[in-house]
Amino acid sequence: MAYELEELKMAWLGLKARVDQLAAERQQYFEFFENAAAAYVVTATDGVIVEANGAAVDVLQRRKRYLRGKPLVVLIALERRAEFRNRLTSIAAGETAERSWRTVLTAGGERVEVEITARIIEQGGGICWRLETVQ
Repeated sequence: MAYELEELKMAWLGLKARVDQLAAERQQYFEFFENAAAAYVVTATDGVIVEANGAAVDVLQRRKRYLRGKPLVVLIALERRAEFRNRLTSIAAGETAERSWRTVLTAGGERVEVEITARIIEQGGGICWRLETVQ
């Protein structure tokens, strides 16, 4: 019995070490995401914002707490929303549609033209959007 308990304890310590390692890696990736120079927004496949980095907050001129849980489409200029919805549907379905295009955002009461690039996130299922302001 003591031998089995010792084996369980060793297995537990091994699992705990792995969990700690994964938590540290997750934190490292989060810090990279948050501090990236490029503006990134992560959405669920239905286009609802899950996360936005600091650069995206600057481009969108909205606070993070406002962005989380909102559909990304509400930040797209009204006349471009149908196009965005069509592209979102195509991207979420995994179709080989063009995943980079120009659109117009409404940010802080102003219209901002951006190059938007979408990439499916394989792990966890979602979409990563890169927003680059067009000069």
